[in-house]
Amino acid sequence: MADDQAATLFSDDPSSVSAAAEVRRRLVEGRLLVLAPHMDDETLGCGGTMALHADQSQVFCLFATDGSRSPTPLLPWTGKPHFDLARRRRLEAVSALADIGVSQQNLLFLDLPDGRLKKHHDVLIGRLQEALDKIQPEIVLAPFRLDVHPDHIALNRAIRIAMRSRPAPAVLLEYFVYFRLRLLPGGDIRTCLPPQSLLQIDTSAVSRIKARALSRYQSQTRIQHDWQDRPILTADRVRERCETPEQFFPSDPGSGLLTVFQRHRLRIFIAYLAERLAKRPKDQLIALLRWLFRMENP
Repeated sequence: MADDQAATLFSDDPSSVSAAAEVRRRLVEGRLLVLAPHMDDETLGCGGTMALHADQSQVFCLFATDGSRSPTPLLPWTGKPHFDLARRRRLEAVSALADIGVSQQNLLFLDLPDGRLKKHHDVLIGRLQEALDKIQPEIVLAPFRLDVHPDHIALNRAIRIAMRSRPAPAVLLEYFVYFRLRLLPGGDIRTCLPPQSLLQIDTSAVSRIKARALSRYQSQTRIQHDWQDRPILTADRVRERCETPEQFFPSDPGSGLLTVFQRHRLRIFIAYLAERLAKRPKDQLIALLRWLFRMENP
């Protein structure tokens, strides 16, 4: 399925309507493999859809990294991550997915270094191919191609390569975690995609389940250290993700990354690069100013 075909998959054309209905059915009834760069991404992006699934024994979740660097201080001299953070985040993921209805036996932890997935590209591709061979999913859900965080980007690129050589490839759907790009109109990358291309799932019936699952990630939803000004996942962000529909973009693993955008591709790419490259320096500068202010006003 090429990306230009994906862009019209959910149009009013009768054949497209039929294909879209089949993808929607498989999403809530078929065998799913959810790929998460970090523990909590799966629940943020598609926790409601997993909760709506007719048979959670057919839902599998693969966590690419060990999650050992979130939270980590922006200013290294102010502190360091908890030594036991990777183990804690794994336990949180098991609890969160149990709330959704997904058994621990259906969870796979690759434990690759958090923040460094790109450096383990070949290993990641190999492990993804093994998971695809073992699980034989009908639908694979992965982070969106321009999801800003380098681990999200690395996982998207890796699954695209892993799926290209499969004789009977599953449908690849991209989900959204980081979709805010300030330099775009409205600040939302999803508005730049053809509206008919997005598969929207109303998860209001399971919003409380999703909220409870996210609450299990206390390392992300609560302040853990005195060097933190706010948790990784604020209450407002959790509320937004639980009260709005989940959206998915059907993708062709073999196509170009920007072909899905019909207009303003250069502007979108610049906005993406600006967000990706400038966010951490900006956050570090703000953290430094706050640190200096506290030193001046103990």
